[in-house]
Amino acid sequence: MQYGNESVVNLRKMKPEQAANKQNNDVVSGERILGLDGLRAIAIFGVIFYHMFPFTVKGGFLGVSFFFVLSGYLIALTSERSRRKRQYSISGFAIKRFKRIFPPVLLSVFITVGIFYLLAPKAVEGIRSEIISIILGYNNWWQIFQNSSYFTKIANASPFTHIWSLALEMQFYVLWPLLYFWYVMLSRVGSKRKGFSNRGLWFLGVIGIVSAVEMWVMMRPGMDATRVYYGTDTRLYALMFGTFLGMRRASLTQVKKASARFKKIALAAYALLMIFLLFAFFFFDGQSTFTYRGGMQLVTLAFCAVMVLTADARLPFGKMLEWAPLRWAGQHSYEMYLWMYPVIFLFSIRKWTRLPGAPLLEIIVILLLATWEHKAVEWIVKKEIVFEEGVYMTAKRVAFFVATVLFTAAFMLGACTSVTSGRKNTDTKVLEKQLKENEKRLKAEHKEKEENEKDKEQKTEEIPSVTTIGDSVMLGAAPALEEALPQDAVVDAKESRQVLVAKKIVKHLKKKNKLGHIVVVALGTNGPFKESLGQELIDTIGADRKVYWVNVYGPTIQWEDDSNKTIKAVANANDNVELVDWNSYAKRNEDWFYQDGIHLKPSGQPEYAKMIYSAIEDDLLAWQKEHDVEEK
Repeated sequence: MQYGNESVVNLRKMKPEQAANKQNNDVVSGERILGLDGLRAIAIFGVIFYHMFPFTVKGGFLGVSFFFVLSGYLIALTSERSRRKRQYSISGFAIKRFKRIFPPVLLSVFITVGIFYLLAPKAVEGIRSEIISIILGYNNWWQIFQNSSYFTKIANASPFTHIWSLALEMQFYVLWPLLYFWYVMLSRVGSKRKGFSNRGLWFLGVIGIVSAVEMWVMMRPGMDATRVYYGTDTRLYALMFGTFLGMRRASLTQVKKASARFKKIALAAYALLMIFLLFAFFFFDGQSTFTYRGGMQLVTLAFCAVMVLTADARLPFGKMLEWAPLRWAGQHSYEMYLWMYPVIFLFSIRKWTRLPGAPLLEIIVILLLATWEHKAVEWIVKKEIVFEEGVYMTAKRVAFFVATVLFTAAFMLGACTSVTSGRKNTDTKVLEKQLKENEKRLKAEHKEKEENEKDKEQKTEEIPSVTTIGDSVMLGAAPALEEALPQDAVVDAKESRQVLVAKKIVKHLKKKNKLGHIVVVALGTNGPFKESLGQELIDTIGADRKVYWVNVYGPTIQWEDDSNKTIKAVANANDNVELVDWNSYAKRNEDWFYQDGIHLKPSGQPEYAKMIYSAIEDDLLAWQKEHDVEEK
């Protein structure tokens, strides 16, 4: 997420082939490459819109890969520039990176903690270990270990989920001096070889290929993508592909004049690549196995090609992407990235997303915070601030200093909170133990029932009165639910379950004659889903069964409103589906919940079961009467 702001006027006045040679030679002198800020802008807006509109911009997360490619590309160029001027040193590289990365991240993190402490204190309880992981640059691995079980994903909802990518870049910066050393050594071995025959280039390329293949191999169908998505080893390829292209560019001294045919082919290729990247932004799914077994790698290569064509001064693409708003967004992309998720997360948990024009308001807040931080870091690092001349210059200065005073107070509050927050209480361990015990118990009971049915040689057409299908919320309350429901009821609940897999579960239960006349669905806590997916589930259950769908409650669940809107829409669209409003019931009884505000304490579990029984009672009694079944 780097950028440069050097003058580009001299390039714009030159002929294309002259500008191309000038740009290649100016890699050594630090000349800015046209269009890269525009590419950063595309990447950052992809990521922002992905978090704001996850159903629409499903593949916006791929913008992070774009940032990795650009970072690798520019690190390679700047390293080679310094080496050719005999100015490269590991200490100089480290200091430059430190100044670029840490002031903005420390400001945004501690100010965010301070603001959340005032507006959403539960979100920053026990935040210290996460802050340490951010500062020390291992947050991606911290998140992997935190997410080793489903429970911690939900319980540890955080405004800093997006920082994993910054941690990965920091780890790359630690590795880069060693990688660069070997690049130089291998390049000297074949010093007479040019271009793609350079052994150093292939050293960088092979590391990237190994990383890309590792992601493919590690990802299995149905597997949780956390490890391959966050892992340094499985995401390194985008950075390495960038370094490969950066060093390739640095090795060029002269560029041939572009023929008309070349320009036509380049124009067609650029258009097709941009269309493909746009398609990927809207249609690639972060939960799809394909994304990690070829999809993300293909998108990364496509962006590499776009970047190379953009950076070629013989072609018009770089100048096209120099549009002032795009360039501004690209130059502020790092600050925008740091602030986007805290803003979106705060709007979500405070339910400000319900306000008219909330998405536009979120964008405005992100842009204002990024602008302020850009100026603040300029002040901290360079000891000076440059405000553009104009009518509002005085107003800008006043606004900046007022904001600085307020954010300084928030920073201090956030720093104190981060130091004193300690660990989250022992609720987490207690609940994890409870969920494991309940899951083990349910498996044993299901097995026992199957064996009893075999012994009694029951008829295959007999089905239970009630079947419940749920996630960890239902799993935690499973004993109370079994107590409240008839003896033949089937409780099927599991951690990490989403609506996405429910259709398969229903088919399995039908096959085993375990899908009851009444079906209680309690899904939606783990992620939002489309109405069409919910309708598929209802169709699979069948119109001959009565369905009760329990909606979602969780103060820190970003998609709570989305899931509940979809559940309500599905219920309204089907005569055999009724909504069970757990959300409204739970809001009035917050003392029933563990610290995460989602899972139930022993005192709340019977109430959850009682609510479900009350919802289905009339249908259940009618069914029991019709089938001559005694009440429990």
